[in-house]
Amino acid sequence: MEENKQEETVTPEVEVLEEEAPEAVDPTKEWEQRYMRLQADFENFRRRTNQEKEQLGVFVKSHVIEDLLPVLDNFERALSAPETPETKAFMEGFVMIQQSLMASLSKQGLAVIEAVGQPFDPNYHQAIMRVPAEDMEDDTVCEVLQTGYTVEGRVVRPAMVKVVHNG
Repeated sequence: MEENKQEETVTPEVEVLEEEAPEAVDPTKEWEQRYMRLQADFENFRRRTNQEKEQLGVFVKSHVIEDLLPVLDNFERALSAPETPETKAFMEGFVMIQQSLMASLSKQGLAVIEAVGQPFDPNYHQAIMRVPAEDMEDDTVCEVLQTGYTVEGRVVRPAMVKVVHNG
């Protein structure tokens, strides 16, 4: 009988505690949630810093390559000069050096902007002149005056071009 009395007296206290239990915060769950948030924040930080590092690498690379573009322009000018028997050996040397330099820069992401015959795109072309050409459509690039380049898809120098205008 005494056991029943004791159970009856304990029962109201247990009921109150059970009612309060869902409201009580479990400290282990709170720490687990903090840990998970901290882990997610760190993963986001790591991903963001990797992206920034890659972007910085492309940015630095494009500036170094941009400084070398006048050298490529000088090779193009030298190779466009008329070839004579006296300059043939020099021209062959220039061709080899230019090809070697372009191959090295291409490995770093440099690409020539192909413009002739393409529709004019202000993102890739800088129009210097408009010229009539009956055999081509309007707003088509008909001649490249200075080669344009991209580094890993980013324009470092737009191509200077002549654009067809028949009207």
